[in-house]
Amino acid sequence: MPNVTVITGGDLPPCPHCDRRLAFLVRFTFPDGTAELHLCRTCDTGATAGGRLLATMELPDDIRPADLFKEFTLAWMHEGLAAQGWQYIPRNDLPD
Repeated sequence: MPNVTVITGGDLPPCPHCDRRLAFLVRFTFPDGTAELHLCRTCDTGATAGGRLLATMELPDDIRPADLFKEFTLAWMHEGLAAQGWQYIPRNDLPD
């Protein structure tokens, strides 16, 4: 299992693509390397997994569908890790 660090708030670096502030950053540390996933309100828009996640994040808490938020978060993580050459292999023995 990787060590996962979520960075939010004032500790966020700028987006590596557009230099604007990130929405958040997730850092995965594996035994054989590290992967970072950047979620940017400027770059990650539209019909991407990141765009769907951002749109869901913008909804008020009382109407944000928890199941879609989880689904879009996982899709964004899988898409971003795959773009860096990592492959997510789900484990059925872990709790939700």
